[in-house]
Amino acid sequence: MKRKRLLTVACSLLVAVASNAQDGKICTHIEGEVADTAVQVIRVRRVDQNNSYIYTDAIPFANGRFSYDIRTEGLTVYDVSAYNKDWIGRFARFFADGDTVRIKFVPDDSPVWSSPSPLNKELQRVDGVADSIYHSYEARYARFAHYESLTEIERRECDALKDSVNGLVKAFKLGYIRDNPGPVGLFLLFDRAERLYEDSVATRELLAIYDEVYAGRYPDFHLAEYMKMWRASRGIKEGAHYIDFTAPDLNGTDHTLSVEIDGKVALIDFWASWCGPCRRLSKSMIPVYEKYKDRGFTIVGVARERDAEAMRKAIGRDKYPWLNLIELNDRIKLWNNYGMRGGGNKFLVDRDGTILAIDPKPEKLEAILKEKLK
Repeated sequence: MKRKRLLTVACSLLVAVASNAQDGKICTHIEGEVADTAVQVIRVRRVDQNNSYIYTDAIPFANGRFSYDIRTEGLTVYDVSAYNKDWIGRFARFFADGDTVRIKFVPDDSPVWSSPSPLNKELQRVDGVADSIYHSYEARYARFAHYESLTEIERRECDALKDSVNGLVKAFKLGYIRDNPGPVGLFLLFDRAERLYEDSVATRELLAIYDEVYAGRYPDFHLAEYMKMWRASRGIKEGAHYIDFTAPDLNGTDHTLSVEIDGKVALIDFWASWCGPCRRLSKSMIPVYEKYKDRGFTIVGVARERDAEAMRKAIGRDKYPWLNLIELNDRIKLWNNYGMRGGGNKFLVDRDGTILAIDPKPEKLEAILKEKLK
């Protein structure tokens, strides 16, 4: 029955997409209401953009209303988020597949949203089952309402209850993902995977489900490509081999990483002009670079940008003395390939391409270089 229901959902989707497409684009209309006076900014993004703020667009709203059209080339998942002045936000995630999505942002609760799309109805049904598991424990949670005033024993009881409920919800969703292959299952797999970047039991569970159920399927769904890269990025760890790539510098000249670092110990520095912590750490590497650059060490930077000029200004201020390349609008998908989100990370690579350290601080970097470049 489950597979029959998902097949019906998929068929309904194809009919909706075919009837809506114009010039190869699918238009999904958003109608919104803001009933929360604390909301100051509403933003929309495609959900495979690594949680990066710069990959969102603002939706103007007035008199508590907003509307927006999303045009896509295929089945896509978006989220619309409402933020207060402290950038605390709530979001609605949905399939943009050619229907109208209605969203209402309310105070102190998740947004209320609806859509006639079969996929969105199925997504909401699954979320409703998960919510019902939480609600079934509300009475037991009531006695732990004021966590700060609990005794140590009561806090342990509260934490154990929370772990138990979260475990039940996780088991339900993993079971759904495994037993109901389709766009909804793949989206839920993505939703869990994007929170897990470390090597853990939970990550290995998702890898097994992906390999067994989803690998190579749903090529027209944009999250299929993301999950393929996520799967490959799980191999990016100490002792593994770095992923080669070719990217341009600010003059438009392409550089291949393996050529630039050939025969050297190298730090691949992924950063962004808008990422303060990334830039501070990159600047702290300059003395190490100057000390070891003539002894077989190099650094190649790659900035994740929407605006090349912002990168140019950042380099002018920070004075990086090494080669810097640009990943403009995620064209090469380097952040996905390396399993990164947000601003970036740093990967120290040995002469044979083996990753020696991930995100090393200057002290650790220099200690490794002293050993490797004797």
